[in-house]
Amino acid sequence: MRWRKPHPRPLSCEERRAPSRTPPSFVGKGERASGFVLPPAPKMLLLMLCLACLLLMGCFSGKHSGNAVNAEIRFWNGFTGPDGATMEKIVKQFERETGIRVKMQIIPWGTYYDKLVLGLAYGGAPDVFICHANRIAEFARYGVFRPLDDLIDADKGFPVDDFLPNIWQAGKYEGQQVGLPLDCHPQGLYYNLKLFREAGIVDAQGNPKPPETWEEFLDAASRLTKDKDGDGRPDQWGFAFTWLRTNWITFISQHGGSILSPDLKRAALAEPPAVKATQQMCDIIYRYRVAPKPEGFDSWMGFRQGRVAMAIEGIYMLSSVEEQKGLEYAGAPVPSFGPKRAVWGGSHMLCMPKNLPPERAQLVWRFMRYLSEHSLDWAEGGQVPVRRSLLNQPRFRQMRVQYAFAKQLPYVVFEPASHKSTEIMPFYDAAIEAALLGIKTPQDALNEAARRIQQVLDRP
Repeated sequence: MRWRKPHPRPLSCEERRAPSRTPPSFVGKGERASGFVLPPAPKMLLLMLCLACLLLMGCFSGKHSGNAVNAEIRFWNGFTGPDGATMEKIVKQFERETGIRVKMQIIPWGTYYDKLVLGLAYGGAPDVFICHANRIAEFARYGVFRPLDDLIDADKGFPVDDFLPNIWQAGKYEGQQVGLPLDCHPQGLYYNLKLFREAGIVDAQGNPKPPETWEEFLDAASRLTKDKDGDGRPDQWGFAFTWLRTNWITFISQHGGSILSPDLKRAALAEPPAVKATQQMCDIIYRYRVAPKPEGFDSWMGFRQGRVAMAIEGIYMLSSVEEQKGLEYAGAPVPSFGPKRAVWGGSHMLCMPKNLPPERAQLVWRFMRYLSEHSLDWAEGGQVPVRRSLLNQPRFRQMRVQYAFAKQLPYVVFEPASHKSTEIMPFYDAAIEAALLGIKTPQDALNEAARRIQQVLDRP
């Protein structure tokens, strides 16, 4: 089994603000493509193999000290932004109510998974940790998770049916529940209220009206793209692509496309639905001219500064617009660009390490359940709860952007649940950029990516 160094997602706001990079070409393993290194990651491979051996030999170094009931719970996550302060409040509230101590360690996402593997392999492992939904298969393949099914079954009052089924399923691996969904962070449409009013894109009451269909989107984007100084180049764009990978997954999913086949054994991104969706994205830039090329232009900063009227981004970017003085904005579901309702999303999963002593697992489960039950508090930090009973509560309705994005939860699409997901990721990243920058046609770019991805999938 081979392991590739994880690319933690979602990125922090600082990472997300970095300008796009141009792929010179598709290149070989270990070389650069579009600013991404296709990593052989021998260190990570060695660590994961050592971890797998330790687990097989029963030598897992969890090092749990003290009485199982009274010992401190170690909780690792990567919540370095405002969400970290929100989580800290919830943790302290849990400590006050239960008398159970929790030591929360926040590790930047850029190094989080490396440190997690080291902790799991060589000691100092947390009792509970966050794993993104698209990391579940990679870690689960090495047997690092403690399945939660027995804890859930024993907890007769735990409402599994309260969770959105597609989000709950994302925490499963080979039929076992290994992750408890804490939230979902879907993309949505951010739009500038002031620019919409100035362009007359309003409803009967005079309120800015976000587009819901492809036709409405094109009309709005055209009216919102303006050359204010008459130099022949727009100073204000109707739309801009942000994180290309997730924008692209939303587009191809709405057209019925996918990165991999349902059995995860075949590259599917060069098939007609995905090619059509990628061409549609290119047309937004080159045919309709309502969005800039994703090169040397910080799209999200453009939205924050009022130079971009619409952008598709994740709920995790909410804090960055909240802190932008003078920006009038709102959120809405992503328009229908294709025949299907679909939008990219991610999820933070609460997971336990394998070989956690039974008594301690019960203690940790109590903490995990508490976090789930207080996911409305967590939503204050810029996330969306995934329990049906919370989604229509008045308190959540007041979180206007989160509430708007939550309407998409039933049709959230995750990245492929393959243990090779981060290994194939750089190939379709490079293909998307090559197509949107006009370096290759969508078909040629996706054909090359599919060929490279299939080579990875065909390896043992």
